[in-house]
Amino acid sequence: MTVTKSIKLDTDSIRYIGLFESLVGVVVKDVIINDNKIIFVVKEGQAAMAIGKNGVNIKNLQNILNKKVEIVEFNPDPLAFLNNVFRPLKISNAYISEKSNSKKIIRISFERVKNNGVPIKVKLKKAKHLIRKYFDIDDIILS
Repeated sequence: MTVTKSIKLDTDSIRYIGLFESLVGVVVKDVIINDNKIIFVVKEGQAAMAIGKNGVNIKNLQNILNKKVEIVEFNPDPLAFLNNVFRPLKISNAYISEKSNSKKIIRISFERVKNNGVPIKVKLKKAKHLIRKYFDIDDIILS
């Protein structure tokens, strides 16, 4: 299943993407802007270059934008994409199922629960938003 939806960008999003691409030199697929954080979704295979050695690109962007910056590498496979969203957590089991009402859900479980201080609920909320935005999937449920 590799259904990706079209992404609509507003003027602010286009500006952030332009700045990011000119400073870092990678292709940005999307940007999610919150009050205190910006998440850049980069093309497949470009996360390491986007982050930079020792996180230098993220640090520079955070200084320029005065917001936290996070990089997520896109993948056209929703389960592989979730692995990228939940890093550093490791997903031990994940599968897509369809309920009788035709809603598609992903059930996931993790190898370890410790997540360097970021609550799993925060990552799950972000993952649900991103998976609905890019794929024809209605929900993510922790198993």
